[in-house]
Amino acid sequence: MHGARLGLVVGKRALPRAHDRNRAKRVLRETFRQRRSGLPSMDIVVQVTGPASNAEYRRSFEKLLGQLSVREA
Repeated sequence: MHGARLGLVVGKRALPRAHDRNRAKRVLRETFRQRRSGLPSMDIVVQVTGPASNAEYRRSFEKLLGQLSVREA
């Protein structure tokens, strides 16, 4: 593998409105892009289970990525 890859699962049950699903994916993708270089080569799959603000999505995903970086480093 050549670097970390991201998979997103954002279903209609979690976020019924399309613009909310798109916003969540956009925030998570951007957060991943910013931290990708510091991650080990692995596939990461994120499932959104409910509504949150942009900051909450970013904060929780950064926390997860930080844990992955520490474990593999």
